[in-house]
Amino acid sequence: MTNNDKKEQNIDYDFILGKGIADYSDGDLVIIDKIGAKPIEGTVKLDMVLMIYCKKGRIQGDINNKTWLAEEGDVVICLPNSYLNNYMMTPDFESKIIGLSYNAIRHNIPMTKDALDLLSYVAKNPIIHLDLERQALINKYYSIIEHKVQHPSAYFHKEIMHSIFTCAVFELCAIIAPHVNYTRDGGTMKQANLLFHKFIDLLAKNEGRTCSVKKYAEELCITPKYLSFISKSVSGKTALEWIHEYTVKAIERYLKHSNLSIKEIADRLGFPNLSFFGKFTKNYLGVSPTEYRRQQSMKKEVLEVHTKV
Repeated sequence: MTNNDKKEQNIDYDFILGKGIADYSDGDLVIIDKIGAKPIEGTVKLDMVLMIYCKKGRIQGDINNKTWLAEEGDVVICLPNSYLNNYMMTPDFESKIIGLSYNAIRHNIPMTKDALDLLSYVAKNPIIHLDLERQALINKYYSIIEHKVQHPSAYFHKEIMHSIFTCAVFELCAIIAPHVNYTRDGGTMKQANLLFHKFIDLLAKNEGRTCSVKKYAEELCITPKYLSFISKSVSGKTALEWIHEYTVKAIERYLKHSNLSIKEIADRLGFPNLSFFGKFTKNYLGVSPTEYRRQQSMKKEVLEVHTKV
């Protein structure tokens, strides 16, 4: 990060341990009783799965440049490579938080076609609303987890904790599943799913920098045509559409949450010149980079006035 950037903090397993806020940790799974009262300034990038169960009050914040509000009984699911900022809580806010490390996700979650569809839904809909019956069920799971934290087993403690957590996750998946539009291909697409998952990983690591389909295909040791084919088959969008989507998200993030100049943003994202960057931004955001930043600044000022009132 340059000195012109507003503070951006990566949140991962080690960060949480370093803060000393975990009530339980075992190398992959962390449990936190509550969020600190003082929000982290600037932008937060998650390098883990974070699930926040709202026990009381409300929390509002931006997840990947979209504002979300969670209330009592809601579960907020933030996936790896999500960007969080501008979050605020009501004074009576209480929560239970569970985090899973990035490595544990890759080893424990099979990237089947249905799983990719479900993850795609959660990425766009991070707030899960629970009715009273399901709130009671999640509270029971957490009570078991809390009991095991306070009374750890002499043997297989980590395995027990992960098993309870996995059951709770599948309960949430069962709640989400009816809302997901699953796509079917009439047979197995295991290899295509794996390649697509690797492609998305590369996009996330590239952090929105412009790159050709050919470049990503070379890194995956496949042809550009085949990369676009599997991307369209698995997700419904071409590889180029995915590349542009990540670039647009990065542009929005830098224009809204950094002090980088327009030229510095264009250079950081690999655009050949300001003219091309301006045309690309206007094509996807509807206005020039300067105008978009001005509009976002005005919205923030209005929000701050309403918050103070």
